Amino acid sequence: MAEKKRLGELLLDAGLVAQEVVDRALKMQVGGTRRLGRILVNMGAITSDQLTEVLSQQLQLPVIDPDQGFTDAARGVLPRYLCKKFEVLPLGFEGDHILNLAMTDPSDNEAIASVERYTGKAVQPCLARLTDIHQAIHRHVRLTLRDFFNPQSYTPYAKLASSLALVLIVVVAGFTYRFYMESKYGTVTRTAEAIIYKNLDLMVGIDRSGKATLLGRGAHADGYYSITFDSTASLAKFIDNKKNDLSSAQYEWARWAITTAR
Repeated sequence: MAEKKRLGELLLDAGLVAQEVVDRALKMQVGGTRRLGRILVNMGAITSDQLTEVLSQQLQLPVIDPDQGFTDAARGVLPRYLCKKFEVLPLGFEGDHILNLAMTDPSDNEAIASVERYTGKAVQPCLARLTDIHQAIHRHVRLTLRDFFNPQSYTPYAKLASSLALVLIVVVAGFTYRFYMESKYGTVTRTAEAIIYKNLDLMVGIDRSGKATLLGRGAHADGYYSITFDSTASLAKFIDNKKNDLSSAQYEWARWAITTAR
């Protein structure tokens, strides 16, 4: 039986590349796991379609249309980021344990091993053109959160999603902090003439002259407060005297407002 020719030899026989181009690509391949064909495509020495035709000859595999081979059973088997990373598309199953997988390079053992680890299925490689696989991925493989936030797929879309998520976190944190502050301390309004604190059915106002006004109703009081003092110290003394008329939360808040305004 004749020995199967290597990819570089087939490319040379087809007149698609010169020997020095193959030699250069082989040197670039040393010490890595990149496929020779993919290196030549990235170098611009051959097209992806030319590589597919030569692989079909080398591996004795037909070139399939992934759209025609795709079945609903394969939907969701692999996330989009893995399909794009390895240039593959799940097509369907043979029985319970064999996954038919469209690939741009069925001799890519790294891609096969990774898909088998991810799915727990044995992979039956099928050869398809790169452009057909890319188009089929967009048609049949939905984007999920795993695609946006997986480090292996940090595309401009993922960067945008991460940025939006960060902005959302900041906004939510801001609203949460504001809600916490308002629930504990109420609102503070500053004008040219006064500072007004409102919370827990009470209002404390301090004007520019230092006079302090208390309006509102104590939780345990019968009536409403509407009284002005010459100073915050006088208001503080009044609050202490009326402590039993106020809830503990009202008393603590009023003391806080007076202390803050001083």
